[in-house]
Amino acid sequence: MKFDPRALSTFLAFRWLVDPRLAWTSEIRPSWPEAASRRRFRVADTHDIETTLRAVCGSLERNTGLLLSAGMDSAILAALMPQHTIAFTVEFDAPGARSEAPDASLIARKLGLRHEVVRVTWSDYERWTVPVARHKQAPLHPVEVGLFLAARAARDTGLTRLVVGNGADSNFGGLDKLLSRNWTVRSFAQRYCFVDPARVLVSPTDVTDVFERFDRGDGSMDVPAFLREVHGPGITQAFQNALSAAGIEMIEPYEMLELEGGLDLARIRHGESKYLLRSLFRRLFGFDAPDKLPFIRPMDTWMSVWNGPHRPELRPDTGPLTGEQRWLVWCLERFLDALEEG
Repeated sequence: MKFDPRALSTFLAFRWLVDPRLAWTSEIRPSWPEAASRRRFRVADTHDIETTLRAVCGSLERNTGLLLSAGMDSAILAALMPQHTIAFTVEFDAPGARSEAPDASLIARKLGLRHEVVRVTWSDYERWTVPVARHKQAPLHPVEVGLFLAARAARDTGLTRLVVGNGADSNFGGLDKLLSRNWTVRSFAQRYCFVDPARVLVSPTDVTDVFERFDRGDGSMDVPAFLREVHGPGITQAFQNALSAAGIEMIEPYEMLELEGGLDLARIRHGESKYLLRSLFRRLFGFDAPDKLPFIRPMDTWMSVWNGPHRPELRPDTGPLTGEQRWLVWCLERFLDALEEG
């Protein structure tokens, strides 16, 4: 079976196929991520955000749960959900892995939510990667197996929908390292690509045209627009697939919001990432939001014994890769193998 080199390159660089015209073969194409809502609510300040989120969360049916991490975004949603909502936290089982469960449990207890911890092992990733990828018709983002198992646990409790916090980073300035400076298109492309296709593929294709769409006209990069239009939809696709594979509908309140006037980059660059949401968190909880790394997967541990790629499309001499990069190559291989197996 022959696979489109452009699709291979795009997945490695962006963790998803960023163009709806892209396909692995003429017959195998992933679904384009659907919008979280047909309606977009324009918000200008913290008050607007709280009012809108309260209306969204307050209108949810009783068969709706929440994905809860130890971070600010899902904690805000938790504070606006009805009491006794079931909140699910993913905990990765690996030596030295950081667990968000204790902090998430404190948040749930403070707010009167029922809390469930879903433990995820490498064996779970080995078992579920191919089935969840077949559902997606694409290799997975590293979060998807964990999300799938959390969604399956929600389904087993009788829930049909889960509220998730994604969209806060790409829409409200959470990716502060990417927003930390004025980038040229070329330098941003080098910084952002998850795996350089030329390091891994025998026949890579150039993906810089994806970045060039966001050239401001002087060679500088419109990073906020890229995060909204390329990065954010890729995360949406991953969450949607993981939850729908378990039979759960996804609710994305932050993706329903549109910030008027754009981000205040000066505030972000002076250490106030997601400044509006930080202000809302402080109003709801009475103390400053904790800093956290998002949904940390122990890929460095899990992929430490990986011996490298074997498929003819992939170079055996990739050179040093991080655990997350190794995962992307490993998952791509598993997906292509599965397609050929039928």
